[in-house]
Amino acid sequence: MPGAHGSTSKSKTSLTNPETRRIPQPLNVSVVVPLHNEEPNVERLLAVVPTSLARNLLVDQFEIICVDDGSTDRTGEFLLRGRSDRLVVLSIPGRSGQSAALARGSAAARYDIIGLLDGDLQTTPDDFALLLPWLERGFGCAHGIRTNRQDPLVRRASSLVARVVRQLVLGDDFQDISCPLSVFRKACLTGVPLFDPFHRYLPYLIEMRGYAVKQVPVRHFPRIAGRTKYGIANRLGPGLRSLIAVRRLARKKSG
Repeated sequence: MPGAHGSTSKSKTSLTNPETRRIPQPLNVSVVVPLHNEEPNVERLLAVVPTSLARNLLVDQFEIICVDDGSTDRTGEFLLRGRSDRLVVLSIPGRSGQSAALARGSAAARYDIIGLLDGDLQTTPDDFALLLPWLERGFGCAHGIRTNRQDPLVRRASSLVARVVRQLVLGDDFQDISCPLSVFRKACLTGVPLFDPFHRYLPYLIEMRGYAVKQVPVRHFPRIAGRTKYGIANRLGPGLRSLIAVRRLARKKSG
């Protein structure tokens, strides 16, 4: 089965990223995928992600940790059907939010390097090949910048407003801080406050811990199944509260 959104072959994937030649040894990676009511995407996810990681020249051993965050559809059932040595399924009984799911999955990771990926596959695991080389070049985290965003206009506009406000408050230079595609060393999470929704500020929090973060353009695709879980209504209030909390952390750190 082809990879997500027309994935390339293993040899072609390696050629699209000249930085792969700098890595002496393939890396062991734990990919954490939070899911909430993603039943229409689970089958494709379980076919695409292992295939992509298996042909990635930068990856040696890998595991995929799917965290079912209180789904009320058959997401959990479908995940359990695919469970294997390389597919770990964790369940959170009631919906706790994406931050809690990512924290749970990251804590369970057996490997030193963690990759983050959304269950809707609007970003492709093939682009881990663009992120992983930067860890070998001294960066603690490589974080995606979604190019040619395929979200609806309202969502793109709300993201732009949120970025302007956040940069005014925090003074950061992240172009796409909430991009779901990211890789980092597990040690980067040590001491990071895993409040909800910390995932929206993860690269900033990692940088605040003293690690270098590299921003890397990655591809973005339309959602082809299921429904988005986030909109203006459920992002505005939590976003402002979390922004204030992060600002307090930054001031405490600098003080």
